[in-house]
Amino acid sequence: MSKGLIGKRSIIYTFSKIISAILSLLSISLFTRVFDADVYGQYLLFVSYVTLICSLFFWWHRLSVYRYYHKYKDEYSSFLKTSYSSFFFIIILLLSCSIAIYFLPFENQELILGLIPFCICAAIFKSNFDLNQSLFNISRRDYLFCFNIIFRPLLFVSFSMIFHQYLKIYDYALMYAFIISFFLVAIISDFLIFKNNSVGRFEKKIITKFYSYGFPLTGLFIFDYILTFSDRLLIGHYLGSEMVGMYGANYDLIKMMVLFGMIIQGYIIYPELNRTFEKNNLIEVKKLMAFNLNIFITVFLPLCIFIIYFNNSISTLFIGKQFTLLSSELIPIFSIIFLLWGIKIHHIDYIFQLKEKTSVSMYILFFGSLVNLILNFILIPRIELIGASYATLLSYFIILFVSFIVSRNFLKVKIDIYIILKTIMFLGFGLIFSNILGCYIQNEVLSMVVFLVIYIALALKFNYHVLKPFLSKLYF
Repeated sequence: MSKGLIGKRSIIYTFSKIISAILSLLSISLFTRVFDADVYGQYLLFVSYVTLICSLFFWWHRLSVYRYYHKYKDEYSSFLKTSYSSFFFIIILLLSCSIAIYFLPFENQELILGLIPFCICAAIFKSNFDLNQSLFNISRRDYLFCFNIIFRPLLFVSFSMIFHQYLKIYDYALMYAFIISFFLVAIISDFLIFKNNSVGRFEKKIITKFYSYGFPLTGLFIFDYILTFSDRLLIGHYLGSEMVGMYGANYDLIKMMVLFGMIIQGYIIYPELNRTFEKNNLIEVKKLMAFNLNIFITVFLPLCIFIIYFNNSISTLFIGKQFTLLSSELIPIFSIIFLLWGIKIHHIDYIFQLKEKTSVSMYILFFGSLVNLILNFILIPRIELIGASYATLLSYFIILFVSFIVSRNFLKVKIDIYIILKTIMFLGFGLIFSNILGCYIQNEVLSMVVFLVIYIALALKFNYHVLKPFLSKLYF
């Protein structure tokens, strides 16, 4: 890929993701002021059920399509038909399983059976949207990909307010808006993908490759689901949906603030990693991976320190008052959690994916999810929301540590100790000067600006030369 084209892609992705992040911030700020904690908590539980369905049935398929696009690019029509035919087969399997559920006995059966159709529809439309986005990304249809990143959340917020303000649907407004927004964007994207494409054949060799690579990921995604959502489900069970709303609002805010930049980085660098790996250029792959790790050290680590130090101002700005009772305790823990998780997902997991060792990652995640589940059962009844955050933090640290050790058996990526030490030093200077300023001028915004200016100035002066070669190639 030419330098100009890569730079153009990075600008498009960065711009669209920033707009999407702003919409996400506004939606959290808006929803936590318009809806009470109980209703918002019910919506978060609904999203948890939808995510469970997606992780069981769809995620392995989407990642397989993403992984093997370049391998079967010369057979694109057949690749496309195989991808979507298998997707609709999964839908049929899901519908068959959902019908069987109606014949099983449950406590609160009426409530559960009433939720099932909504959860299944939401899972199908969201998975269709995600599959389309994966194809837009890997095939470099960047404008469509980025338009959907912005348009979908805009639809979600708009429909939520219409249902709440004008149709007076209070309890289910967020759920209805979630389903409709994914449905509309997915249908439009389906049309654009198949428009002007010749009809290919269903290829057994392609679906076999999907299955052998992707199906083991089902276990990986189930364990990932336990890590990500078991805390909410158990909080709902022990403490009620209101506490889910309080916990989830802080969790989602910090997740969005920390991970959105990592996602941009992944969208830019992973297609290049994939393409380079398929050409068997391992030296260049290692350089790209080392650059990726340096971005985490120089950009995302300082971001987390910034959020931890100024957490009170951040929570007051973005979250409604009834959701901030424990923000000062939860936000610092969540910041560390998502830094650890981001390094695992958007750096170390690339090694397992490229080397087709996803089953190894599954075993590691299984162990971590087991630790997380046990700790949640122990800590949530005793120390409630803080216990859930501690359980997640410890399990994520274990998973990252084990993944790092194991991944080096497949691909050894250089760790730049000097850039780590310099970054820590620059952060220390930023914190010291913002503290000194705070002793004389009680202005939190000014302290934030001083911290950022000092760190950025020092990083540009002493770290930029290390990052410059790949920054120039990938971003400019």
